[in-house]
Amino acid sequence: MNEVMLLGRRAVREIARYPEATIPALFIPLFFLAVNIGQVSETFPDTTPFLRGQGYVAFQLPVSLMFAVATATSGLALVTEIDNGYFDKLLAAPIRRSSIIFGRLAADLVRGILGSLVVLLAGLAFGAHMESGILGAVVLVVLSALFGVGYAGFGILVALRTRNVQATNTSFLLFFPLLFLTPNFVPFERLTPVMEFLARANPVSYVIEGLRSLVIEGWDPDKLAACFGVTMVMVVVLTGLSLRAIATYDR
Repeated sequence: MNEVMLLGRRAVREIARYPEATIPALFIPLFFLAVNIGQVSETFPDTTPFLRGQGYVAFQLPVSLMFAVATATSGLALVTEIDNGYFDKLLAAPIRRSSIIFGRLAADLVRGILGSLVVLLAGLAFGAHMESGILGAVVLVVLSALFGVGYAGFGILVALRTRNVQATNTSFLLFFPLLFLTPNFVPFERLTPVMEFLARANPVSYVIEGLRSLVIEGWDPDKLAACFGVTMVMVVVLTGLSLRAIATYDR
């Protein structure tokens, strides 16, 4: 545990030391949030049934949260350490290899919480309000951050398998199809039959639906359970694959 805390603290310090790696990751979701609200708010006023009296910002807020936390930052940091030789020093140190992974993921949890909080505050400033209250806002931020941890595991896995900066950087692009094959602009029932089928088959849809329920509906146990379940499966599977990759890593 001490090893994880030390490596996690080091990774957290990188966030403050290299803001140029964090600021773009926040700019993109905030930009899309502002643009989507400006383009679609008149089409879906607060009298639209699926908005339940809120503005369109409340519907888009969970999508921006997922944009904010789904980054390849940890994978890029790891592959950079592989390139400059520092990763070999970590492998030679008297620590568990798993600590390297968990330290990075701990930092991603912190990054996800901070990024989600910024996006949430922006959404509230644009006029959204939390039907689930302050506790719901806390759950919203934590669930978003956990999704970011799961996605970070994917970036770390790509870094360990390819040892290539370009491949790790472009791994972020794999998130886009999953995000857009969801009810991100309108609910399931307003999609075409083919798109609805694809969206319902996409696990990420249920993460968005769970987060959105906290903003628009309040506490919906079924949607929250599905959101938490998909997120935790993603965290466990991708973290497990990353641990296996580092355990068999050959210098």
